Amino acid sequence: MATNPVGKGTRTIGINMPAKMAKELERRAFSMHISKSKYCKVILQQWLDSGKKMTLSE
Repeated sequence: MATNPVGKGTRTIGINMPAKMAKELERRAFSMHISKSKYCKVILQQWLDSGKKMTLSE
């Protein structure tokens, strides 16, 4: 059985998004000298911590 390279208590997810959105995420991550994955985690954690709800229109 393979183990997750990040460690116990983690899960890997994948998402599909428009190319324009993906390029913007890459640009922002690059400007901060972090990986795309790390950038997405930072943004998602900030949103989760805010407690705000998102509608489908967003």
